[in-house]
Amino acid sequence: MTIQKIDRARLYTDILYRYQYVSDFVGFNETDVKALKDAAPLIAPLVPVIADAVYEKLFSYDITKKVFLERGSGFHGHLAQNLDQMSTDDEQIKHRKDFLSKYLVKLVTAEYDAKFVAYLDRVGKMHTTTPEKKSTINVEYVHVNALFGWLHGFLVETLNGLPELQADPSARGKVLGALSKILWIQNDFFAMYYVKDGVEDRLNAAAEKTGASGRDYCWRYLAMACGIAALGLAISLGVGFEHATR
Repeated sequence: MTIQKIDRARLYTDILYRYQYVSDFVGFNETDVKALKDAAPLIAPLVPVIADAVYEKLFSYDITKKVFLERGSGFHGHLAQNLDQMSTDDEQIKHRKDFLSKYLVKLVTAEYDAKFVAYLDRVGKMHTTTPEKKSTINVEYVHVNALFGWLHGFLVETLNGLPELQADPSARGKVLGALSKILWIQNDFFAMYYVKDGVEDRLNAAAEKTGASGRDYCWRYLAMACGIAALGLAISLGVGFEHATR
């Protein structure tokens, strides 16, 4: 067996290279692409149901529901002020459901080219605290991973029950396998912004773009993180003082 050589640094600095590596490792290939595209007409009518189910799940825990108190990128309408005021019928939630619906359609209809890889990367990045993004939304990875696990199970059960796929076990197996692979590939584009693996390579690559040294960029990143932590501490102390003086 021939052992493939992998450039470790590129896994953390070249998203297309990373996509190709992970895709090859999980076995996502043209057969999977065809299976997803063939199943797209069956999946499309289910998208609104899937989007509703996702937000019902996220709203079933306070820690995941409160994420939506933050204004999402591109939304300029009314925003709920607390969890009790918020419902899945809110303007922002409808806005996010629309984004999720388009995302789900893209997963099974894309060309799976460099543009699509950039899209997967953008979806993962926008949920994190990386200094490379503009959005203020930050979702801790434990919730992201849990949602992917739940969504995977929900999609498998939903698609497995479709009469069209029940009548063709071979096609059903290919669709479910392809769906599992593309979800894990997307999950990886979330994980890369949470785990510390390769952070030095990413910081050095970002520093090269700005003209700063890797060490300078690292200090900027650390300063930003300390600033966020200090702000959180100040808020906590303020809340504690407010309660103590009541």
